Amino acid sequence: MEITIKNLQYSYPGSPFSLNLPEYVFAPGLTTLIGQNGAGKSTLLKAVAGLIDFDGEIDFDGENLQDFLAKGRLTKIGYTFQDPNDQLFNSTVYKEVAWGLEQLKMPEDEVEKRTISTLDKLGLTEFKGLNPYDLSLSDKKLLTLATVLALDPAIYLFDEPLMCLDYPSRQLVSQLFNELINEGKTIIMICHDMDWVAEMGSRICVMAGGQVAYDGLPRGFFENEQLLKENGLLPPRVYQLSKMLNMATPCLSLAEIQ
Repeated sequence: MEITIKNLQYSYPGSPFSLNLPEYVFAPGLTTLIGQNGAGKSTLLKAVAGLIDFDGEIDFDGENLQDFLAKGRLTKIGYTFQDPNDQLFNSTVYKEVAWGLEQLKMPEDEVEKRTISTLDKLGLTEFKGLNPYDLSLSDKKLLTLATVLALDPAIYLFDEPLMCLDYPSRQLVSQLFNELINEGKTIIMICHDMDWVAEMGSRICVMAGGQVAYDGLPRGFFENEQLLKENGLLPPRVYQLSKMLNMATPCLSLAEIQ
């Protein structure tokens, strides 16, 4: 699903910050928002999710945001917050995943099937009877992902889904994202891990001061030292190492070396 933004503007009361996007299009696949804190990434994500009032237009395959969401938010957009404690509210891990499915009035057996399948996919089955707040922060993050994956929406919006994840969990999330990409889903996520961004190799949108500073593939950004400096970001560690080794074409990830 294609998301088209036109003349999007948003300002926080009493703050000099202003989000200002004259025109931008999110195509199916993964787009990763990167940039310094306060660049406007989370604000943009909330605007696309319809969580804040803004000036301008956001269309989904030609349909405006309000009409798009009116036909069923849960099956349209899946959204996870940066802090899982802002999102989890049910008494057990199982109920947390099942809740959204129950709001869709699904048959009980289908709710159970989807819930168990999703928990298994995220490696959370053994915790299904626990209170979500008894989980580690890493598992809480995975649980928030499970709550939206179970619903199978058209669009996924993730605010720093990799934060606090250990290596196996990060690999699992990468695999899940690749599956969603292959299914033709539209995924917009915020990430501060340049190693992961380079490894995925998908489109990035660099934000600064509420505007788009760069839009394209990772290599074009990481090879531009001026852009990196202006946006206060560092290239991936593999790229830095390959530059130190004077490689003819610096590598962005270990996969390129292998």
